[in-house]
Amino acid sequence: MNRELFGTDGVRGLAGEYPLNEEGARHIGAAVGRYFAGQGQSVIIGHDPRESSDDLVKALTEGLMAGGVQVVRVGIIPTPGLAYLTREHDQFKAGIMVTASHNGYEHNGIKVFGSKGDKLPDESEVILNKLIEDPIEEKVGGTVTDKPELIGEYEDFLVSSGHDLDLRGLNIATDTANGAASGLAQRVFERLGARVTPLFDHCDGKNINAHCGATDPRSLVDHVVRNKLALGIAVDGDADRLVMVDAKGQILDGDRLLYILAVSGHHKGVIGTIMSNGGLETALKHQHIVFKRTAVGDRYVLEELLRSGYTLGGEQSGHIIQSQLLETGDALLAAVTILAALRASGRSLHEWREDVQLISQATVNVPLQNKAALNSSAAQHYIDSQTKALGGQGRLLIRPSGTEPLLRVMVEADGAEKRAHDIADELSQLLSQYTAEKEVI
Repeated sequence: MNRELFGTDGVRGLAGEYPLNEEGARHIGAAVGRYFAGQGQSVIIGHDPRESSDDLVKALTEGLMAGGVQVVRVGIIPTPGLAYLTREHDQFKAGIMVTASHNGYEHNGIKVFGSKGDKLPDESEVILNKLIEDPIEEKVGGTVTDKPELIGEYEDFLVSSGHDLDLRGLNIATDTANGAASGLAQRVFERLGARVTPLFDHCDGKNINAHCGATDPRSLVDHVVRNKLALGIAVDGDADRLVMVDAKGQILDGDRLLYILAVSGHHKGVIGTIMSNGGLETALKHQHIVFKRTAVGDRYVLEELLRSGYTLGGEQSGHIIQSQLLETGDALLAAVTILAALRASGRSLHEWREDVQLISQATVNVPLQNKAALNSSAAQHYIDSQTKALGGQGRLLIRPSGTEPLLRVMVEADGAEKRAHDIADELSQLLSQYTAEKEVI
């Protein structure tokens, strides 16, 4: 199956380089129109505030309209918000989100949702991959309408998900990574009664995810502790990842947040990934909750949720899916339901955090342009030897990133930090030798 343009979460790359340039976006728009909508039918488009998003939205619109598609543009909105609107409006045969999620402003990406607001299976991406390469078929009847007011429907959905949650008396801070949830997060939690201090909510096209948000919550930690707040909420640039900070300044990643939702929601089973910490699995076992792992990527988590019949799953990075509410990772939705769990339990975020004792884990990124190098005999022999060296006292995972030209080396064991760096350094040398040999040939 050829889906080379698609990673674990849509088409991703440097803005301005194919397929994330105007030509590529036009062809992607035309392909989505041919596959999902067709002449006279509707597709909705949203985007995050990075500087390249407007041009990509314009090119996508041109490609869709060339196929006679009626395009509705909602403007800046979180990725899960775009998924929600796609699901809620029968007129939309697909949704397209322009975002590079947690990456820096120089990157961008295109995520496609089906009519139910769900991410595409591999089989659909294979077909789209082929259609993107085809010439654009010019038809008539294409239109474009801007409807930013639709974002209010998503805001109302988030507030109502709290089920009359009353946060009066709660002082919190929100860090929206200068991204798509800027302004929205403050409105949601203020409507629920909280007193909110917004951080990093001024987008200038280049500051998205820059030393802030779910991937770098250090400033949020400092603000919560210094101002004696109850907690902090951090999301990434397109608001599909969540981490939280307790009153003591300690961070709760996706693993610990999943635990809160699993126990408070009386879930019988939870879906995680191969990167989920073993400490989460142990804590859930003590609560008699089944834990299953799948490949990295919230699309794979959702596939397993649908297979298993469970409704809660997520990733250590903070993608949390509550499929009975929305079939994609949603940071603000998860934050609302977690705050509802805190209120119902009478326990603080810090108390919940202490229930999960995580195993020492470290991840190191290794530059990797040629994924084939990982399959070389030397690399595989080294990986096997390092796995055996753990002697069953830990885990070693080595996998290519689905969104960046990187190899991720994860070690879960005592002394994980040093061991991960040592393995990454040695593996990097092996891979560079493989690349050099190929260049000589």
